[in-house]
Amino acid sequence: MDDKTYELTLLYDFYGELLTATQREYFELYYSDDLSLREIADLKGISPQGVRAVLVRCEALLREYEEKTGVVRRFRERRETVAALRETAGRLVELTDGEARALAEELFAGLGRLNGD
Repeated sequence: MDDKTYELTLLYDFYGELLTATQREYFELYYSDDLSLREIADLKGISPQGVRAVLVRCEALLREYEEKTGVVRRFRERRETVAALRETAGRLVELTDGEARALAEELFAGLGRLNGD
């Protein structure tokens, strides 16, 4: 998956419900089902240019929502912070023993849950 596709599908995961049903359908057909513009156009009875226009509008809206809210940016920052803290907690687990080690292991596990691991 190229960077643009990854970025758009991530934005869609967060903001897809804000698109119209038609926009969601076209987006999913193109990005999730990997259909070409021509295949979608044939399926929907419109021109490939019409399909492209819907997709361009979807992309613009998704980027606009992110620009206004910053939800995906904050999500990424949180994941990076949690990953760095997990690395530090892992090192702490290796360096300590007794009650301090148990607390470090608890911290490490909690950060894993925050990260979705």
